Amino acid sequence: MSHQGDQTVDMLDFSTLSDAPEQRQRGRLLVWGAAVLAVIALAAVLVPSLTIGTKKAQLTEQVAERLQLTASGQAGVISTWLQGNRRLADPVVESELLRLFSTEMDLAGGDMSRMVAPQTDENGLGVPLVEQVPFIERIITDFAANADFLAGYLVGRNGVAFVTSSGAVPLSVDQRRLAEDSFERSQTVYGPARSAPAGLVLDMAVPIYAAQVNPGQSKPVAVFILVTPLASGLAEILSKDPLASPGTERVLVQFDGGQLGRIQPGAATPIAPVSIDGFDLAAGEIPFAQRPSLAGLGAVYSAGTMVSGPTWWVLEEITVAAAERPLATYTTAAIIVSVLVVLAVAVAFGAFWWRLASVHDRALAEQYRSLADRIQAQKQLLDSINGAIPEFIGLKAPDGTYRYANAAFAKAVSRRPDSMVGLDDAAIFGQGTAKRLALSDRRVLNSSESVTTDEEVYLDGALRYLQISKVPFFAATGEASGIVSVTRDVTELVEQQRKKEHAIQQMVAALVRAIELRDPYLAGHSRRVAEFAAAVGKQLGCSEEELATLELAANLSQIGKLSVRKELLTKPARLTPDEIKEMEAHVGHAVEFLRGIDFELPVVETIAQMHERLDGGGYPKGVKGEEISLTGRILGACDVFCARLEPRSYRAGLAPDAVLDILQENLTRYDPKVIEALKQVVATIPGEKLIASIATG
Repeated sequence: MSHQGDQTVDMLDFSTLSDAPEQRQRGRLLVWGAAVLAVIALAAVLVPSLTIGTKKAQLTEQVAERLQLTASGQAGVISTWLQGNRRLADPVVESELLRLFSTEMDLAGGDMSRMVAPQTDENGLGVPLVEQVPFIERIITDFAANADFLAGYLVGRNGVAFVTSSGAVPLSVDQRRLAEDSFERSQTVYGPARSAPAGLVLDMAVPIYAAQVNPGQSKPVAVFILVTPLASGLAEILSKDPLASPGTERVLVQFDGGQLGRIQPGAATPIAPVSIDGFDLAAGEIPFAQRPSLAGLGAVYSAGTMVSGPTWWVLEEITVAAAERPLATYTTAAIIVSVLVVLAVAVAFGAFWWRLASVHDRALAEQYRSLADRIQAQKQLLDSINGAIPEFIGLKAPDGTYRYANAAFAKAVSRRPDSMVGLDDAAIFGQGTAKRLALSDRRVLNSSESVTTDEEVYLDGALRYLQISKVPFFAATGEASGIVSVTRDVTELVEQQRKKEHAIQQMVAALVRAIELRDPYLAGHSRRVAEFAAAVGKQLGCSEEELATLELAANLSQIGKLSVRKELLTKPARLTPDEIKEMEAHVGHAVEFLRGIDFELPVVETIAQMHERLDGGGYPKGVKGEEISLTGRILGACDVFCARLEPRSYRAGLAPDAVLDILQENLTRYDPKVIEALKQVVATIPGEKLIASIATG
């Protein structure tokens, strides 16, 4: 710090000022000094305003991105849950018996009295329609009870329910309109959530096609309306995340009959009318904006994403106070610094003018005293500015002892700034942390360049994540005589990133459960592929990003099979060439499902390449060689290995050695380095446990 003081003395030395004409020179200096003071004062006002505005814009952008990401993730979870409920109806709507009955009813115009005699043609059921009704009713009733639906209706194109489940109330006008919409669009249609005696429910209309006709080649002959209970499923999905930041809320809204309503499972009024500023039905998303809270939080920032299926939106809210809390600290510091700068300049200018107004022949000792006062004022100014800065600032000598620490640094380690002088990192943080910090100290002194590191340090018993930037401090001789460190506490940013990763993990877990419910033979498959792929990746020295990509991609690798016919997934015989082609389309379905999710990792690209082969004989694009990423090659080999070990409906599982022999014989298709690493993993105890879990998992 003494070096800085010497520079100040040189800058403020007035011994070379001319004496003649003294009065005129004094006037010119006064004008110039006043102008400089005015410019600095204006800058001290404008600069903080601009920086605070920029900081607020950055903060708002981060909040918008976080809300949109969370809303999109929850909308995807709700869509997956609704699609799972819809697929429960497949065994009924795809039943040849029900399709044949619906075809006969459609030919009879929905009037069973027109067809009371047995059918004798080759397409007939051979039983009068009126006699088939009790049997069909029992099928629908048993299905509704087993699948936890409240009621089921088999509706003709005339809007009349010719068969209902036992105990079902009469078909409402809105349900008839829903059936008409399904007939018109030839697809599953969801009605709005509504209140019923059994609680909050949702109607969905699933089209039924004529017997021996593929869906999409003709219009439906009937519609199967199912009444789905919503309370328990939605309550779990909409429950508040325990890791969510204070002041946040999740709201589910729907658009019905020109009116927006909030869906609240378990509330006294489960569907309450609301209004949303800036809502546009055609936009698909609720744009990010500051608006009144739907959950009673006051003024909030909010953004929403539309759910695929019903006319629903997931709206994420955070109070303005919670979102802008970091801005308050920044604003206070900026204002304090600006005020101190203006005061310092004013003091310096006043002292400067006082010096000019003093008697020229005042003793030289008086001039040095004045200069010393100004140096002290500048030192106090520097201390005040450093004390207002939230970052931890320290100056260390080459031997590692501190020569200076600002107030923020001292407060963080529960010490006074003056008590830190002479201490080293071991005395402040402990031996373990001191050894890590010493490494970056040596790099700064040896290279004379800045170094930035991330450290985990316990401060006052709490784990904090710090970003430490260090630069060399040069003496007057040009040699590095110390280290200046600026430390930023980035704990909140790290925790926010972990919350985002947790949300993605929850979404992945929900999708994996949906896949395993769809195909029982896939139960545990994704987990085993993920563990083998991670082990092989570590064996090959993959980076942390590549290992994270392998884990996510493996868990989501089978998501595309949600769009494959269930009877194809569980077929007890080998697939035909056409069925194989249909099955291979699951890769494209997976890419479409996951395209809109920002994993910040090449997860989707890895899934798209896991079935490609080195010789170009894979699918879907037939890429080959180095065009296939390392993660794609690892995931492809581990998927084949686990699939061959696991039993299927048409074959038993193979022994591990037999599968490895098959892979070894096809090294033109699989990466030899990956296969060798897989062999080493299989020979380990964790690998043996994974293989053993196939028999018990």
